[in-house]
Amino acid sequence: MEKAMRTFECEQHNLTRGRVKVKEDSFYWVETPRGLYRAGKAVSCLIEPCIHDMVLLSLSSTDGSYILSVLERNSDHNPEIVLDEGLSIKVNKGTLDLSAETVNLAGSHITMASKELDLHSSRAKAFIADVSVVGRTFQAHMEAVKIVANTVSNIADRIIQRARQSYRLIEDLDQIKAGRISSIAQGVLFMKGKRSSLMAEKKVKIDGEKIHLG
Repeated sequence: MEKAMRTFECEQHNLTRGRVKVKEDSFYWVETPRGLYRAGKAVSCLIEPCIHDMVLLSLSSTDGSYILSVLERNSDHNPEIVLDEGLSIKVNKGTLDLSAETVNLAGSHITMASKELDLHSSRAKAFIADVSVVGRTFQAHMEAVKIVANTVSNIADRIIQRARQSYRLIEDLDQIKAGRISSIAQGVLFMKGKRSSLMAEKKVKIDGEKIHLG
């Protein structure tokens, strides 16, 4: 018991407070009541120490000194978590919540994988140079859609469009190339042009109750 108490007292004496004075590569010079010590950052110290921070220091003459935690910061410098290697956060059960006024994600490559993904926002903006989307089905319900582009290309086996009213304004050429064309109007079919041409290689048929030409 006495030996354990002596060991505990020795460990107590190895802990002290100090203020960071200089950062040298991955080491820090910390001024303590016992003197100036060169210390590294312990793995358990998540907050990156800054100059003038009050830190908890573990002193050892054999294993070296380490900063265990940042106790106090007088400057306006935002706390940073800096790691030399990768980091994994795993929650076996429950929910992982990240909440902030502004959340910024930056990286050379960002990957998101989930069985279900829900995004909720009153406004969204995306600035992407190249976009590639691969999926099985796509559904969109919008009050209004506006697309502005230099070129729009649609390639599909079948295109079905349904609308109550449809308007197209083409300034120059509107060209359709098809194997067969069928146009059916329940009411009036009206075509007008400054010059009109109707050409057929074999037969032209016009059928109606009354036909007016000229």
